[in-house]
Amino acid sequence: MSLYYQDGGIQIYHDDNIELLRRLPDRSINLIYCDILYNTGKEFDDYSDNLGSPKEAMEWYRPRFEEMKRVLADNGSIFIHFNWRLDSYMRILLDEIFGERNFRNRIYRKHSGERGFYANFDSQVDIILYYVKDTGNFVFKEQHGTSPKVVPLFENGYLADRSETRVFGGEEINLAEKNKHWLVSQKQFEDMIKKGQVQIINGLPYRFSTVVPVGNLWHEDCMLDDYTRTDVAEVYDTPKPDAVLERIISICSNEGDTVADFFMGGGTTAVVAKRLKRKG
Repeated sequence: MSLYYQDGGIQIYHDDNIELLRRLPDRSINLIYCDILYNTGKEFDDYSDNLGSPKEAMEWYRPRFEEMKRVLADNGSIFIHFNWRLDSYMRILLDEIFGERNFRNRIYRKHSGERGFYANFDSQVDIILYYVKDTGNFVFKEQHGTSPKVVPLFENGYLADRSETRVFGGEEINLAEKNKHWLVSQKQFEDMIKKGQVQIINGLPYRFSTVVPVGNLWHEDCMLDDYTRTDVAEVYDTPKPDAVLERIISICSNEGDTVADFFMGGGTTAVVAKRLKRKG
């Protein structure tokens, strides 16, 4: 491995990512974020974004994602950032490698306003696919506001594996007979009970807390690109805003965890990881 830079817990390597990955120990990374090649076919000042056809691109990515799964910790998460060119192909490939049940969400990150596309709908979002190694064991920190909110712990529609009967205050809650299903696991429900957050209204469970849900549409101003598509950025052609990495790292890892970015780019992941007291 060619160590390019080291400062405290942060290490940056100048190497083919597949070679670096093959040298890393099993289950050694807590969180992976990669702003991958989008396969635009473009040649930039510092890299080529041409992997051939979508099928050829997937075959190039396959061994890399297989290695990422191997090095990901048992409670680890992975976020893969790209755009519409590879969306359907990437979802199928990652489902195959990480498992359909380990897919958590598709995040849409608004990168800019309208840019003047006149022969098509203007493309304004990137896509981030979020997977975990184990749906029963992963880090996801709830975000809190100042005012309590009332949130239902159920949703309409019967699901065989999520409509089981649970007990609260000595009384059974049978969602199946109401043609509804649970939105939280048994463990999450028990944790909420211990915190005194659960109340029953008209026979249905609700949570009373200051937790603020984080949606999968990231369109705040801080999430927008701070460079233009016609001028080269100071350090790297397509750097992602710090806010994107801050949200992912702060919610899906703990202080002291190891965060990795195997497509490095402008180094935003390393900068934010260090700021948030993670290793990388």
